[in-house]
Amino acid sequence: MDEGLKKRLIGATVLVSLVVIFVPMLLEKDPVVSTDMEENIIPEKPETDFSSRVMPLENEDLSQPPPTTAETLQPLPEMPSDKQESPASKPESKPAAQPTPETTQRVGLSAWVIQVGSFSKRSNAERLVKALQEKKYSSFTDQVDVKGKILHRVLVGPEVDKKRAEKMQVKLNKYLKAQKLQGKLKSYP
Repeated sequence: MDEGLKKRLIGATVLVSLVVIFVPMLLEKDPVVSTDMEENIIPEKPETDFSSRVMPLENEDLSQPPPTTAETLQPLPEMPSDKQESPASKPESKPAAQPTPETTQRVGLSAWVIQVGSFSKRSNAERLVKALQEKKYSSFTDQVDVKGKILHRVLVGPEVDKKRAEKMQVKLNKYLKAQKLQGKLKSYP
């Protein structure tokens, strides 16, 4: 047999083999992946606005530390069902009675931080954060845009209890006095 004919036959055989292997792969539909989920488990969006700020209760004793053990934690109240109206949408006809400590809920999450300073240079803010962390203060930076200028605020905290934050501010200001800085108590976030 002629050498050129052999090469053509081998080339044709290779091409046919490739077509037989790859064309079915290209024509196959995507495989169906089963997730074994029969229903949507994502909850619907709440109808009321939600704030993540922690607000202290009016009758809460701020001089005592917050409970930390599982025995002192109370169970969460039940959420209203879809058939009930939310309390925020009902008009109040009479002033509400003073709630008892057992039934009072915190509306959202909030905390307190002490703003130590604002710097235009990030390196200056990071240097102060490092110095505060060496003194065992929980500090961090927050970048803000004020009138088109980027500032790096140095914040100490956060602390949920306002009384504790005020005490921490007094101690912190004693340390900062040598650096000619003074911390301001601010709500966070």
